[in-house]
Amino acid sequence: MTATLIDLPTLDFAGNLIGFPLAHRFALVRVAPDNEVLFRLTCLDIEGLEFVAAAPYPFFPDYAPEIDDATAERLELRDADDAMLLVLLTVGPDLASTTANLFAPVVVNVHTRLAAQVTLVNAGHSLKAPLTGQVDPRESAAQRAS
Repeated sequence: MTATLIDLPTLDFAGNLIGFPLAHRFALVRVAPDNEVLFRLTCLDIEGLEFVAAAPYPFFPDYAPEIDDATAERLELRDADDAMLLVLLTVGPDLASTTANLFAPVVVNVHTRLAAQVTLVNAGHSLKAPLTGQVDPRESAAQRAS
């Protein structure tokens, strides 16, 4: 059976994604069942609005943004283990031209599914960090281990 958007985990954004003031609810969809790195964020409020997101750590293992206290409180985060971090990708025609937005990651409370896009103003992170030379997100964890 194929999952419908209603069957998938829904993220409720406390606020909205930058530039999309009416977008608050998104379905989080893996791009492939065995892929734990790449996701689609499909908006449930605006038909046709969709983003590609990724877990940042396979690509940027040293990426460790600090989330401000106000955001942690808004998302009801009690400790770091409550949070999942995603970065939005600008997908190019190939992996070499695909970039990640490290400047404004999406933080998700894994228990409540509250989410927020956080701008890291003074952290020096790139809006368009290249994925070149990083792990291929189309590979599953099992493929990388072999």
